[in-house]
Amino acid sequence: MPPKGKSSATSATRKKHARKAAAAHSAPDEPQEPKEKKPKGKDKKSKKEPRKKVYIPPVKPAPVQPDPLDTLGLAQKLPPELLVVLRLLSKKDATTKRRALEELQSAWVSRARRGGEHEYLVYTLHDTIPVWLHHIPTLFLHPSRRIRLLAVGLHTSLLQIPDLRKEIFFQIREVATSDHAESVLGTWCLAVHDVDRQVSSYARESWSRYVSTAETSETKLLLDEALFPRVWEFVQRTLLDPTGVYLYLNPPQPAIPTPAPSRKGSGRGTPVRRDDETGTRPKADEDEENEQDRKARLRVGAFGATEWVLNAKFGSSVSPKEKEKASEPAPSADDFLSPLANPALWTSLYHGKTPPFVDAESFGYAQPVVRRSAWSLLQTLLQKCKAHVQPLLPVLSSAVLRSAWVEPDTIVRAAMWQPLLMFLKEYPNAWILEAEAEKDDEERSESEESDNEGSSEAPAPKTPGNASIGASHAYTEFLQFLATGCSGSPVQGYPTVLLILSTIPSSIIATASAHPLEELFTSFWAAVDARVLNSLDRVAASAAFLSSALECLVFFMRRLIGAPQGEAASLLHGHGDVPTEDVDEATKGLLKDQVSRAWEELASGRLKVRGQDAGSSLATTLSSLYKLRPDLFDTAWEVLAGAVQKSLTADGEAIPSLVPDILKQLTEQLEPGTPPGDLARDLVVQVVRSALDQCASLLQAEEPKQERVASLVGILDAFGEHIFADAEVAKRVDDLVESQTHRLLTAMPSLLLLYLKYRQDESVCSKLWHQILETVARYPDEVESTLRVLLDATEAGSLPAYLHGRGEMDEAAGSLLTDLLSGQTTPIRASIVRRLLGASDLFVTQSCRESLIRSVVDAFILHLDNALRDEKASLRAFASPLDLLRGLSEQAGSADLLSSASSSLFPYIFLFAFLVPQFAAVEQEQLEAARALWDRAIASTSANVGENVSAVTKQILRELVVDCTAQPTPQQILRTVTTSPWAAQLHILSDIFPPQEELAAMLDVLPSTPLDSSLAVVDPLVPPPTLYRSNGEASFIFDSMGFSKYARVVNGLLQYLVDDRQTARENIWVLRHLFALAIYAEESKHLPSAQSPVFARSVSRGVLQGILDKVQQLATYLLSSTAEESWHASVTNALLAQSAPSGLDGAGQLVVDLINRAKRQDNIRASRILHMILQHALSNATKADADQWMLVARKIEKLAPHTSLAIVFSVTKYAPEPPRLDRFRNELAAGTFGIPASKANSEGLWLLRNLAAAAPDPESDIIFLPQPRAVNLIKACQQWITSDEDLDEEVQSEMTLVFAHLAPILQNVSGAHWDLIFDVVENNLENASLNDSSTYVTLSRTLRLFIIIEDLVSTNKALRAIWDERRAANLALIRDLVSTKLESNQASTPLSICRELALQIVQDLPSSLMTRETLPKMCHLVTDGSVNVQRMAYQLLHEAAKKYTEELVIEAAVDTEGTMKAELPIELLDILQRSVNQEDIDEYSQEWFGYLLAWMVTLDSFTDASLKVKSGYIDQIRDLDLVGARLLPTIFSLLELYGGIAKAFKLDMWDIDEFYLDYYNAESPLSLKLLAAYVYYRTLLLLPSLIRNWLAECRDRQLSTAVASYTSKHFSPAIIRTELARVKDPNAAAELSGENVTIKVASAVNEVTAGFTVDEQQLELTVKLPSDWPLHTIEVKDSKHVGVPDDRWRAWELGVQQILTFRSGSIVDGLSFFLKNVTSHFEGIAECAICYSVVNATDGSLPRKPCKTCKNRFHAACLYKWFNTSHSSSCPLCRSEIMTGR
Repeated sequence: MPPKGKSSATSATRKKHARKAAAAHSAPDEPQEPKEKKPKGKDKKSKKEPRKKVYIPPVKPAPVQPDPLDTLGLAQKLPPELLVVLRLLSKKDATTKRRALEELQSAWVSRARRGGEHEYLVYTLHDTIPVWLHHIPTLFLHPSRRIRLLAVGLHTSLLQIPDLRKEIFFQIREVATSDHAESVLGTWCLAVHDVDRQVSSYARESWSRYVSTAETSETKLLLDEALFPRVWEFVQRTLLDPTGVYLYLNPPQPAIPTPAPSRKGSGRGTPVRRDDETGTRPKADEDEENEQDRKARLRVGAFGATEWVLNAKFGSSVSPKEKEKASEPAPSADDFLSPLANPALWTSLYHGKTPPFVDAESFGYAQPVVRRSAWSLLQTLLQKCKAHVQPLLPVLSSAVLRSAWVEPDTIVRAAMWQPLLMFLKEYPNAWILEAEAEKDDEERSESEESDNEGSSEAPAPKTPGNASIGASHAYTEFLQFLATGCSGSPVQGYPTVLLILSTIPSSIIATASAHPLEELFTSFWAAVDARVLNSLDRVAASAAFLSSALECLVFFMRRLIGAPQGEAASLLHGHGDVPTEDVDEATKGLLKDQVSRAWEELASGRLKVRGQDAGSSLATTLSSLYKLRPDLFDTAWEVLAGAVQKSLTADGEAIPSLVPDILKQLTEQLEPGTPPGDLARDLVVQVVRSALDQCASLLQAEEPKQERVASLVGILDAFGEHIFADAEVAKRVDDLVESQTHRLLTAMPSLLLLYLKYRQDESVCSKLWHQILETVARYPDEVESTLRVLLDATEAGSLPAYLHGRGEMDEAAGSLLTDLLSGQTTPIRASIVRRLLGASDLFVTQSCRESLIRSVVDAFILHLDNALRDEKASLRAFASPLDLLRGLSEQAGSADLLSSASSSLFPYIFLFAFLVPQFAAVEQEQLEAARALWDRAIASTSANVGENVSAVTKQILRELVVDCTAQPTPQQILRTVTTSPWAAQLHILSDIFPPQEELAAMLDVLPSTPLDSSLAVVDPLVPPPTLYRSNGEASFIFDSMGFSKYARVVNGLLQYLVDDRQTARENIWVLRHLFALAIYAEESKHLPSAQSPVFARSVSRGVLQGILDKVQQLATYLLSSTAEESWHASVTNALLAQSAPSGLDGAGQLVVDLINRAKRQDNIRASRILHMILQHALSNATKADADQWMLVARKIEKLAPHTSLAIVFSVTKYAPEPPRLDRFRNELAAGTFGIPASKANSEGLWLLRNLAAAAPDPESDIIFLPQPRAVNLIKACQQWITSDEDLDEEVQSEMTLVFAHLAPILQNVSGAHWDLIFDVVENNLENASLNDSSTYVTLSRTLRLFIIIEDLVSTNKALRAIWDERRAANLALIRDLVSTKLESNQASTPLSICRELALQIVQDLPSSLMTRETLPKMCHLVTDGSVNVQRMAYQLLHEAAKKYTEELVIEAAVDTEGTMKAELPIELLDILQRSVNQEDIDEYSQEWFGYLLAWMVTLDSFTDASLKVKSGYIDQIRDLDLVGARLLPTIFSLLELYGGIAKAFKLDMWDIDEFYLDYYNAESPLSLKLLAAYVYYRTLLLLPSLIRNWLAECRDRQLSTAVASYTSKHFSPAIIRTELARVKDPNAAAELSGENVTIKVASAVNEVTAGFTVDEQQLELTVKLPSDWPLHTIEVKDSKHVGVPDDRWRAWELGVQQILTFRSGSIVDGLSFFLKNVTSHFEGIAECAICYSVVNATDGSLPRKPCKTCKNRFHAACLYKWFNTSHSSSCPLCRSEIMTGR
């Protein structure tokens, strides 16, 4: 091999090639420079002259070609728009050129092609053809693919216009210069073969259509004797010098000479270009490729163009004229092809930088696409110019052979094989030429070296011995090619090796080394040694290698035998003389070595070949050797047979797995009856007997090696027919199997199965099978190993079909199944059971299988029943039954057994597959198994079975709907049913839900009375408790969602009918139950702490509200028929018995049934249902209809008083005022005098209730009663009250309700009736209590009456005079009611309504009734369950907090002893310390709202607070850690800061410094988030020090970063504005004002400066707010401090800093502290000797505690701190006891 980095070509070779190339191009030889003599011994490294480069004729540089627009005067003729486009084509910028081409195509050429009105454009474009041809060469070769594509497309479009095509052809033929025509056609031809496929495709279309070399026509341009050579010349130049061609077509702009810069001047003139830059063409910005890529692109096009030239010149489809030229004498063709003899051209085949066969840089270096094109050219050359290749052979031989074997690129190699093999096949002497060239170069090199050394000796004459060729470097590289596994492409390369070797002369091989063939095969096997065949397709690569190696072995055996002795000897031992005997022995030795090596590699597994392929290759080789010479076969067979037998006798080692496959192939492919075939069969017999003997011996071993056993069994399995052919051997095997059954089953089960497979005796095999089953059953612990092997064999079909079990395994199978179903088994045993059930009757009897399958079905049903009703049931129990059932369903025999249990099994399969996933997490595997079972059942069951399955399934679902212990809800059941295969045949209402009668019975069992009498606050139809009998306490059963049996059913109906409204309209009777459910849901919603008979307390308000909304939605649809004109008349007529009820629609019939049922048994629930129906129906009623309804009410008044009251109330509220209603009211009012006091609690109560129900809306124009009748009604009520009879509270409550309607009527009537009304109000308030729900109804009515009175007295002086006497007392009672604190479980809607009414009254509570205790007593109101109560409570507490702080400020101001502690109310702190539920904001929004309101009240307490009071509040909040532990987590959760700043709530569009509670919407989460932002803003404003402390201690870096960024962005600007606005506030200005005081606010820089003037000297202190205040502390700077000692000034600064940083004080507080100290200092007040300040920074006090000894004064707070820290009571200055003065 040549030295690394140095070319193997000698200087002589390079010179020879250079001379040939120069002669071929008729170029003058390069001038020889005279040799320079050098002294001996110097510069030894340069003994040889420099390498001579291959001559490449340079391309003559061309001047810049003028634009035809200027030379032809076209600029004056063409339209300006077109001229601009054509000018743009000359620009360098690629984008400009692209836009110009697009504009030219779309705006001019495309429109011209369309013709019509644009036909004139053709004449315009006709003049532009010279300009276009001028630009074609540069555009077709442009670096930008997009520009080339557009240019080719535009050129094609121009050629498609006949007139323009003629002009183009004319310009090329007649007008253009030869150089220009050459450039146009050459670049066009290169574009046809462009590297980009789309460009080449478009260009090829135009070239093939409009260019011809054979025929002349108007539509085609003929490349005649003038044009064709020009194209060929251009292609040649592009191949050899693409850069020169590119520069020729794109000449660089001439550099303008710049005068040398003058030495004078500033040197700041125009920069001068350096000399080294002048000769370099600057790279254009639009270039999309580097220089190497451009060369490659152009060469690829030139190679393709060369192929086209060769096809055109020497192809078959040429004209007769061209055929004559092709038949010309050889010299003309050789001259035409002479450019291809340039060695530099064929460097395109070589991948390296410097090719070894020529001294020039390789054209193919780092360019696979160029090399691929060069190989393609070689193929075309061999195909088309076969007769003229001989002159090129010396160049091609070296280039091809030195490039092919070292090619690294896979794609290039794929394109290389065909031309390479064609070349070697046609010209095998290329190897000789390459070797001779090498030797010639070496001889010339030696001759030159001797010449250079000045030797006077003449060269020795050549002798015949020297005439032999030297070593071939190409052959050496070929060996390396083999050693690398065909350069990494073994699958493609090895099939060609034999063909390549067949072309290599023996002389080339013989000169390679002393042992040529040995070295050749060593190179072969080197690929295996280096593991280069271990690719992704290792098997195919190894097979190709083995086949190639063996074929080559046979090939060389044939060559050695057929060649002369000398040639054979040279192949074996080089050129040494070897006797014939030694040649023969060496041949056989080579054969032995190679066969042995092949077997070793196959046996070891390093050569990964399938046994069949290896056997086939060996058989082919052996057969070929036998045909070649039998003794060679014997030699190879001896090696192979010995290796096989050796592998069998090796102790303990596994026999290679391919041994049986190879032997089988040998017996099949070697012809029987011939010596090779007989030898192969004899070897098989020997191998089988040896394997049997070894199996018998292995049975005696304690632990036989399984690998050895498996390999022996594999051999016996391959040749099983040979085992029992011999009777003696068969008897031996029978005895062995019968006596060693258990041992065989545990140690060697495969041998047992082999026996059953090949022993063709049914009785013997059946007997053995029963013995095997008995053995398996006898050893249950070994079942995992023994039975599994038998099942594997059964499933593989390797056992005889006649084998059957007789009950040996029945008991064992049952035990295995029991363990599996109970969960006490292993996965292996579970698999065994599944396979055992499906193994036909091979193992168990038919009756046993049926019993086992029945057990599996029962287990599955039992587990599913448990899962449907037990929340804690595990779904893992289904894994085993499902697995077994799925396995059984997939087997034909077992599936029939399953079908017998279909009626009981398949309904439960359906439920598990479709219902269970609705409420439980089912594993995907189980779900897929169940659904596969169901699909198979549906497909295979008959119609009758399907009906049975459907009936059973519906019955189960119907039971689940009414079962409260069932896990699935009715909604989930409905969802399951609607997706079932029989959904279309189902009538869900009758098939799934209970019938109408059963549902009515379920409703009748439920209590019809209201949940609590307080519901009358919400629903006026709820009567007082004396009018109904309560059912008492009872226990109720609810399902997992908190629904009772009735609620489950009706809610399911609701969900179904909402979706299926047609069914709802057909079954309108369901509406009664829907309204009943709505009544119970509304009661539970209003009274969440009460126990409903229908809903559990755990049912959320959201669920209840959802039920109400859906009922309202469905009822509106179903009752739409009530809007019909005759509906009311037909219903009332039926009720009044004036017509038969048969013609009623569903809604009418429902109303009639309700009222008729009420006549029989009236109840409150029925009346409320009727009211809900009439609420929809009466909205469209007329006065006549309403009058009829009043008639119905009067008719049933005695039989169904509750229902009658509901009708009256509905007519009053929803229908137009009928005459009978007014008459009814007056009759009732007149009837009061007829009821004595003794009947007031019965008849009087009903009369008042009817009167209240008939009262019109106070806002309407309807008069309730005339004034006289109203006065009489009051008098009657007064008589009842003043009588001796005990009047029930319910009567007074109803009386209060009636008084509320009478008060506006009597407002101008004076008399004792007002005293009565006021007395009733006061009495009701005194008796009311928020702790007693029975008083809520009376209280709510009293409060409404109070509000009406307040409204009346605002415009009635006389009434106000009477009312003012009692107002204060009543307000005090209401205030005390509001302040009542209740337990959390007492929350209810009636309570909230009462509180709302009370708070509405006390909103403007007089200051005399607002005390310090108001805040502690009423702060609990912010936690009420009603948002309205919370909102109104805050308005009250806002003022109460101010009152509380105001009193504390006064108390702190008069506290001279410092004993007073300013603290927030404990009740308020209890609320602040509560933990808010963080889970669901929507569910707990009221709780969050109340918590934030409590903080707003707390922050309100800081309003107008003194520094001492503020400090007390802050210390209290800090000690309890309320901000860091409670408030901030709540705010950050609402603002979503825990997810990072990216996910935080966006505040950009909101003003966070204001919030209006009146606009708070509890339904919108946005309101809560904005309130949280407002609370956070106020906290930052009032408690900045606590926020800073939390931020400093936060360990969550992500959270602290998010909070800091969020705060500084959204809150800091607003807080800074607020702080600066406080300083400017008039109130603050008054506090900071003084005779010598000045305050300056610089808002632009966030600074405030306080100045104090003393004797025209200014003292100044500046406070600067940071941009992220309050996260960072305020900076306090002293500008001037004239006349104040430094230590005192620092003390003042520290005091200000302390107030602003640690006391959360405002800037006003800090500056006030500073100015007080300054004023006191100059007034002569002594400062405290501890803090050096006159004013204390904590409480603002003066130093008043004196020391009796030294007479110094101290602040009380400073002295107290000194005593605590020093643990003494001595003076800090004189150390005497302050208390005693000693």
